[in-house]
Amino acid sequence: MRQGGNKKVRVRVPITRDVYYVVEVDDPTNIDEVSMSLARKDPSQWECDPSFYEHLGDVWKHAVDKVQKEDIEILEES
Repeated sequence: MRQGGNKKVRVRVPITRDVYYVVEVDDPTNIDEVSMSLARKDPSQWECDPSFYEHLGDVWKHAVDKVQKEDIEILEES
């Protein structure tokens, strides 16, 4: 039963699988260069970045099915 207005919530989605990201580097064996390249990526732009979602699609669907009531935090009510 729905009461009142919408509520904004933060949900912990229990993803337990690896997520792959594609970056370009000069030396693929240089872990520092690879790490710095990843660190320069802006996570706020990931929703429109196909590199982020390369392997996440199916993992996301399965993880969403595992969300439980304890994973939901009410942030604000409208």
